[in-house]
Amino acid sequence: MEMLRRIWLGAAGGMLAGTLVGLGEAMVILTSSATGEYQALVYASVLYACIGLGMGVGVGVGLAVLGKLWKKLSDPLAWALGFVGVFTPLGLVITRYVVNKVVYAEAGVPGSTMLAILGGFAVFGLLVLWLGSVLLSRTPLKALLKPKGHFAAYGALVGLSAIYSFAPGGEDPAGTMAPAKPAKDTPEGAPDVVLVVVDTMRADYIGTYGNTDGLTPNIDKLAAESVVFEQYVTQASWTRASFASLYTSAPPSSHKSKLKVQPLLDENETLAEVMSARGYATGGMPNNINVTRSFNFQQGFDWFEYQAPSYIAGAAESSAQLSMYNVLRKVRDTLTAGSYTVTDYYQPAEVALDRARSFIKSNKDADNRWFLVIHLMEPHDPYFSHPYDGNAVGRAWRPNPDPSEADELKGLYRGEVKHMDTELGKFIDWMKAEGAWDDTLFLLTADHGEEFQEHGGWWHGITLYDEQIHVPLIVKTPGATEQGWRVPWQVREIDVAPTIATFAKVDALPPTWMGADIFDSDARSTMAALHAPKPPPAPEGEAGDEAGDAAGEGAAAAAEPVISIETLGRVAIAEQDFEGNKIDAIRKGGCKYIRTNEGNPRGLPTLAVFDVKTDITEQKNLAEAGGGGCDLADLEANLDGAITEAKMNSPVEGEGGVVDISCDECQRLLMLGYMSDCSASCGK
Repeated sequence: MEMLRRIWLGAAGGMLAGTLVGLGEAMVILTSSATGEYQALVYASVLYACIGLGMGVGVGVGLAVLGKLWKKLSDPLAWALGFVGVFTPLGLVITRYVVNKVVYAEAGVPGSTMLAILGGFAVFGLLVLWLGSVLLSRTPLKALLKPKGHFAAYGALVGLSAIYSFAPGGEDPAGTMAPAKPAKDTPEGAPDVVLVVVDTMRADYIGTYGNTDGLTPNIDKLAAESVVFEQYVTQASWTRASFASLYTSAPPSSHKSKLKVQPLLDENETLAEVMSARGYATGGMPNNINVTRSFNFQQGFDWFEYQAPSYIAGAAESSAQLSMYNVLRKVRDTLTAGSYTVTDYYQPAEVALDRARSFIKSNKDADNRWFLVIHLMEPHDPYFSHPYDGNAVGRAWRPNPDPSEADELKGLYRGEVKHMDTELGKFIDWMKAEGAWDDTLFLLTADHGEEFQEHGGWWHGITLYDEQIHVPLIVKTPGATEQGWRVPWQVREIDVAPTIATFAKVDALPPTWMGADIFDSDARSTMAALHAPKPPPAPEGEAGDEAGDAAGEGAAAAAEPVISIETLGRVAIAEQDFEGNKIDAIRKGGCKYIRTNEGNPRGLPTLAVFDVKTDITEQKNLAEAGGGGCDLADLEANLDGAITEAKMNSPVEGEGGVVDISCDECQRLLMLGYMSDCSASCGK
């Protein structure tokens, strides 16, 4: 009986410790991620109690042995040891994880810092043991030592959590799909707007950008009635940082959503906020956890619905962010090993676009002017076979494939692009049939590209070569008045928000926005000149020759660009701080300048310079040759100046905020290739 009592005391202390750790994590999730519901509290109080109970039994067995050797081991001290034996290791793991992410940017926690952390936990543990022994001996808390008192306390925690979790609350966190925002409240002539962002979509896999595989007949058809920007560059090569630039018209040094732990802070004024203030019904459909409420990307959206992967065991979004939810997911994955399902990772295009149809129809019926962001995930890993057969290749389980596998992965990627194109074509046809196409501003772009060994690596997020930051931008203007136009000069991701806002007749753009309308007067007049009709054939005969000469001269004058293409090209910078690879780049005047930190994990050269006019795949580094025709000093000065300007123009003080990443969030990021290890956040 003595041994069983010690085991019980260790288990009881561990169970309560686990519950408190879980409730603490749930509170962090609910206060930092704005999920809008509170189910995580009751989930945490059950799941973490179970894990704490298991760990506590292990501690209790040790206490039973210790009790044989030390007869004076009191019950209060045994309970306190069970509590500390569970609380301390979990706290250590989580603390190290946060310090590594927030303070040391994943470069590893130095030994001296770890010693300080260990010292702090040692002091805390001793304090808890002392106070616990005293309080459990001399106060009503001694009831926790008996099963009845313990389960009463635990039941009270679960009950309060359940009441708070399921009590009637506020509005649906997704918002109202068709809020009361009548079109008459927006400026006359302002169009409806659809912005489609295809995650991980390279430009050179699209027919209108030169691909000959026939993968994108529907996008190519769209391009024929749109303006195609041939040199469009993103400001980062991973989803969160890039979307933040898209929404805030600012590079990462300005919006400060650059590291994995950094959300999009409220100080940033987003495109959705500007459109909402202009009277638009705004809708957002994120399909990647990097740009959900977990990282504060709902700003300005009336309706914001995460196209979430399939949850198990009745979990909601908040509960799915709990560390121990990962246990249930692991069990599910074990039972279904060898057969991958797309909805375990994201919602496919056919599902996301069906929800987009609902938004458009609802707002048309409500006579609203609307702005909708659609996020499609097909080209992002895992790459699935089509039709779906369970075969897939993902960064999470094949982080560094052999170079000989490039053709296999490219083939799967091509299949994903083709599938996305097919579904997008159906959606565009539906918009036309619904009468929602002609007067709508429709933009198709991507947040970044993908690498298939072009520079000795895979995936995305850890370089700034063009396969990762040169993506499509196709703009169908209201009325499609500029059909089939192609723009050869460089534009940037930060220019998209000002362009949409200008079409929406926004009076004044936010002062922190650093982009500019890509259809400004100089650009539009030059586009028109470049695409002016060719002159008719000159009439025969002497008089006809004179008339023909005059006509030819007039047409030549009309075709002469108003502003030189070189002058119209906008200087583009890109920034990356990902998994220890700190990279800055500038693309200016046909030259590309990339600098990377010494000793970077990817093994990139600290300086790379390319003439992207002639070396479009960036294979010949001109750095050692003094830059060739590229002025290194000018490029470096412009890059430094642009980053300094971005920092000075930032609405965010300091280095930006951080969010705690739960185990499930980490696992979702891991499955999409944005994390290399989740042992710390998952308590392992």
